Amino acid sequence: MTEKELSQQKESRIIKLEKEIERWKKAVKTQRYGLVWLDVPEAFEDDVENKLPILEEVPKKAIRSKDAKPTHLLIEGDNYHALTCLNYTHKGKIDVIYIDPPYNTGSDGFRYKDKRILKEYPDGTEVPKDHPFRHSYWLSFMSKRLELAKSLLKDTGTIFISINEDEFAQLKLLCDQTFGLENYLTMFTIKVRHEERILKGDKDFHEVVEYLLMYRCSSAYKTTKKIYDNTSLDEYIYQVIEKIEHPKSVKLGNKMVDYFEPSEYEIIKVPASEHNLKKINIRGSLKEGNSSGRFYMAHIASRGTKGVLYKVPDMGNDKFGHRYFLIPAKESRLNGDYFQGVPLDIQDTKKVPYPNYFDFEAQFNSVGYEGGVSFGGGKKPVEFLAHFINIGCTDKNATILDFFAGSGSTGHAVMQMNEADKGKRQFILITNDNEIVKDKVYHPMSEACLPRMQNLIKGYDKNPSLGNSIKYYKTAFVGKHNILDADDKDKIQLAHNAGGMLAIAENTLEQIKGNDYWQIFESETRMTAVYFREEQDQLDDFIDEVLLLGKPVTVYMFSWEEKVDIVDFEENRNISLKTIPQPILEIYKQIYNIAQL
Repeated sequence: MTEKELSQQKESRIIKLEKEIERWKKAVKTQRYGLVWLDVPEAFEDDVENKLPILEEVPKKAIRSKDAKPTHLLIEGDNYHALTCLNYTHKGKIDVIYIDPPYNTGSDGFRYKDKRILKEYPDGTEVPKDHPFRHSYWLSFMSKRLELAKSLLKDTGTIFISINEDEFAQLKLLCDQTFGLENYLTMFTIKVRHEERILKGDKDFHEVVEYLLMYRCSSAYKTTKKIYDNTSLDEYIYQVIEKIEHPKSVKLGNKMVDYFEPSEYEIIKVPASEHNLKKINIRGSLKEGNSSGRFYMAHIASRGTKGVLYKVPDMGNDKFGHRYFLIPAKESRLNGDYFQGVPLDIQDTKKVPYPNYFDFEAQFNSVGYEGGVSFGGGKKPVEFLAHFINIGCTDKNATILDFFAGSGSTGHAVMQMNEADKGKRQFILITNDNEIVKDKVYHPMSEACLPRMQNLIKGYDKNPSLGNSIKYYKTAFVGKHNILDADDKDKIQLAHNAGGMLAIAENTLEQIKGNDYWQIFESETRMTAVYFREEQDQLDDFIDEVLLLGKPVTVYMFSWEEKVDIVDFEENRNISLKTIPQPILEIYKQIYNIAQL
């Protein structure tokens, strides 16, 4: 193909794309169902939007325990930047996300940081409740973070989002758009306060409940069921006493059925026992849903004599060999009953659907005492969080993320879950050290979340030590240009400072060796080795170090190319080879435009 033909082909494609853009513009203008808002770019301090984000370890804030329990991650910084970094380290690795974002009530102290509102409110103040674009600003803020969060979830992953009525409708539509309507699972209604515990007497209506939206990443997630104890005999409290030996009988269907007039039998209640009967009302789906319901509706219900008891032989999977049916004696009762014994094939447990309403009022009322730190009323109860984490994922090795971490309640819940079932769940908590959370009270990570983790790990008051370890990171920035304009110097700086992120990506969090050219990190089962310099002055020494490592190791090498070959590693099955910095940059490029919409 000639150069002219290539040019014509390119021009043709441009024209088609322009027509497609116009078609979508028209569709948007005429679209009547959906969510449209004024989207604005983020406004970050110190011109960091023109630099490359990294995660930088803060060793002095780490908490180390000499036990075999998990090491968790605390990340200090704007969650947009932290999520950007996690899109490299944890893309497709998160099992459950729980977030409690600002509710945008107009009085919760949340401050927006975007370019449009900072022109109107240079100090970054909260948006008044009557501001015409309050919902737009909130949606702009949330949409970027939810887009970043979605790509972190495994195909089987789930996300839970707490919200109240101020932004519930908008959030539901936003999540339908972000995660797909087909991945909406339910909205839980959560009772959080007593109906007589009035917080603000000047309100027309008192908010007793909040909401919890649940979405899955894809259809690969299979909804878990509640495990119900099926061994309970509490309902087996009835016995039928036949007062006559030779009752009348009638042929119903193909069975000869004995029946008793009201004076010829007695039904009594006794202490629960496997030798008794359980009364079941024949209503709704039971009328056609099982053999007993069908038999009653076909042969007994139409007979109509009130209070008559029928004894049907050869029916029921219990030790009695017959089943009693009762036509109700009262005119006010329309549906009959049958009595069954304990099924012979009963299982110890059965699975039933979770309800979409939960009463956590008592837990919310006492949440201020949890964790040993004050948090101005913004905490979520540990029991509440543990309950829904378990609904989202039953894997005891799950990774759980909370990027509006506040006082660290999600981390508290995860550690308690591990303590209860000997699990190895790992949490990642993200919060801004300058964040205003609830009731206009500052709660930086260093004053709330980190002290709470220290309390839990070391023990506090009368609460025993839970052990575990913490690695503390903060978002930082390198280079002088944003991702689209990054030059070679920016890329070199990124490689030089990527060690912490690479260790996080491989979950090998302890650095055991390092110098100005390379670093080595390890976990209980594997290691990560990073050669981050373009110069190869110490490459031979690095190779020798790697070959001596006694665990499987992932090696990261600085390279301007997509691949790098090191002969000494080629035949070693314990070594996998990757390059930096280009793969990190590629991830950043994919998400860069989210903040620029």
